[in-house]
Amino acid sequence: MKKPKIKIVVFGALNSGKTTFIEKLVKGKLALKGEFGEITTSLDLAVIEESKNKTFIFGTPGHTRFKFMWRVLAKGLKGAILLIDSTVGVTETDREIYELIRSLNVPLVVAVNKCDLNKLPASHVRKKLDLNSEIKIFEMSALKGYNVKKVFESLLAEIRNE
Repeated sequence: MKKPKIKIVVFGALNSGKTTFIEKLVKGKLALKGEFGEITTSLDLAVIEESKNKTFIFGTPGHTRFKFMWRVLAKGLKGAILLIDSTVGVTETDREIYELIRSLNVPLVVAVNKCDLNKLPASHVRKKLDLNSEIKIFEMSALKGYNVKKVFESLLAEIRNE
């Protein structure tokens, strides 16, 4: 029997930690890592196979010159993770990505990454992005693995409850 497939897309501005998040989640076993230097120029892809389903996790490029790919990679997604770089704060790119995700009407979890370097209050992120109170916001450090699995599992739970 075929397992249900779930597509999750990890969005975020340049250098927000998307590749590191996915690598930490799958212990470095990416199916595809689309980097030139240290910048994602195409996409990252990892697959997590569980007893109940097979989850495909895509990481988008964060540089705005590749923003045409955000909508392309979003086709067929069941849920989204938006990474915010706490050392930079909420940017115009973050707002643009959030508006795209909002237009898709899919479950969303926001992760404020690099919390080990700088604290950015969830209330500030919620206000800057005008997020409703139902959207979960987590502090996270992709590099250290702090809350990486929790962010992923929270989104999966929301997808399953749809």
